[in-house]
Amino acid sequence: MVQSSRPTDATDEDQAGHRKDQPVQMRGHLALLEENQGEIPWCGPAALALATGRGYAETSHLLRSVAPGWYPPEGPIVTAYWRDLLGVLDGLGIPYEPVALPERRRSLLRFVRDGLEEGWYLLRITDHFLLLRSHGFGLAVLYDNRHTGVLVGKKTHGMRHVTHAVRLPGGPSGAV
Repeated sequence: MVQSSRPTDATDEDQAGHRKDQPVQMRGHLALLEENQGEIPWCGPAALALATGRGYAETSHLLRSVAPGWYPPEGPIVTAYWRDLLGVLDGLGIPYEPVALPERRRSLLRFVRDGLEEGWYLLRITDHFLLLRSHGFGLAVLYDNRHTGVLVGKKTHGMRHVTHAVRLPGGPSGAV
């Protein structure tokens, strides 16, 4: 009988093998920059890589596999589509919950400050995709292709409008 190296009771380690007393560090924009051979990654595949814990190149491949007619077979994916990001999450079995948005679009800053529940969110704001962690009480940090854990403010996409949003109840894969 082969024994699994994963713990059966997650007292000291969770099922992903992370020690509970050591916080998991999420990759940031500099890791994505390195994965993309020093080129600034595009926001769609970058946000998807951060949300899924997958590599930048792999998320580009996954986007191509979800909608092969919409993306070039090689090279960067410059423009990604919300439906395809959700298609990748579906294909990977990563749960998400749609967030009801008001008919009149709100800025990201207003979205965060108007009582956004604590948790992780994948968002599309005006011409951009990002991952957001809301701490509640109007405080949130964002992760994207140029930022890692920065507070949402006027200078960090805060004035762009939220157009699409899903909550990631399990958080991003590979991070706590």
